[in-house]
Amino acid sequence: MTRQISNTMLKFCVVIIAFQDVAAGVAGAIMADIINAFPQFNPTIVMLVATFPGFLSIFTALFYGKLCKFIKKKTLLMIGLILFIAGGVLPTFMDSLPLIIMMRGILGLGVGLTLPLSMDLVMDFFEGKERDFLMGLGNATISCIGAIFFQLVGGILADAYGWHYGFLTYMFPIWILIVTALWLPEPEKKQVPSASAAPAKLPAVVYWICLAQVIFSALIYGYVTNISVVIENDQLGSATEAGLAISVFTFGTMISGFLFGKIKRALPMYNMPVAILVTGVGMLICYLGVSLSTIFVGSIIGGFGMGLGLTGVFAKISETAPAGAVSAGMGLVVVGQGLGGILGPFAYQLIQNIFNQEIGRFPLAISAVGLLLLCVIWALIVMRTKKDIAVSVGQ
Repeated sequence: MTRQISNTMLKFCVVIIAFQDVAAGVAGAIMADIINAFPQFNPTIVMLVATFPGFLSIFTALFYGKLCKFIKKKTLLMIGLILFIAGGVLPTFMDSLPLIIMMRGILGLGVGLTLPLSMDLVMDFFEGKERDFLMGLGNATISCIGAIFFQLVGGILADAYGWHYGFLTYMFPIWILIVTALWLPEPEKKQVPSASAAPAKLPAVVYWICLAQVIFSALIYGYVTNISVVIENDQLGSATEAGLAISVFTFGTMISGFLFGKIKRALPMYNMPVAILVTGVGMLICYLGVSLSTIFVGSIIGGFGMGLGLTGVFAKISETAPAGAVSAGMGLVVVGQGLGGILGPFAYQLIQNIFNQEIGRFPLAISAVGLLLLCVIWALIVMRTKKDIAVSVGQ
């Protein structure tokens, strides 16, 4: 039965979906402890605890657009939340790394549904400036408040009782499941002009954006999977401080959520290159930092840039994809994030082997250099696009 709710309550129901952990937060905060718990495994394999959810999210996100045609979005949300909670909590009771990774994969399947839904439902229910504001609020602000919660509480529980207990944090989203099940209405299906018998196709630019998202996400995961190793190896702190560092990173993302609309209007063409540049500067500061406070500074700067970048990608998809293909485009963005997350550690391992380096600081250097190069490439593409537009207008 659909309940009649106020516009304020509708906004609340939509944005709290983004409160969930983006899959790597708790694992990132306790990664050093997990690596120490499984010395018989290569650290790159252990890092799958943080990155495998992103990989599994690809499969549900890839078919998200098609699933929306046959299954109600509210039903998909309930399925996603249940998978997220079950896959998140069960590693608490496991001592087998393969089983833990498998459970994290189940969590990832849930993320592959809830992450695009958190943006897609905003598109369904709201328009104009209200839509831009809620996209920034949900994707960058509320998601960051949730991520900070997961990272800090996960790290605190791990320090107090052992790394297993960090995963108990995933019991918290039960309240999101209850609230959305009771109050969130099913959005009306958008009418696509009957003249077009063929389904709407995504333009080539969407695929290029998603490819850039793969690279961007891979470079960000260099921070997520290594910052706790840096902090503990350099004796700057424990899992609690590592969780705090990732939370500071996430806090930077939250700040960018409040400012996303203004920055996007001020830099309509260059908001993505700027976002990538700021993220790269943050990674560089973390690499060079020799104190916890310096790492915190780099983290908040890097997080600010990441928030602009991730929200900017979703906004770009909503602007370039045709009405009938926005859901598919949102799903592809999540696919890009997942591919970047799973491929990143192996790419880092390859580069580390070439330069005979270990995990920890060196991946942060790779991340910084890669992001700065990506910024230059994206800026050159934007300049070329502006030039082509100017030429076509002149003709």
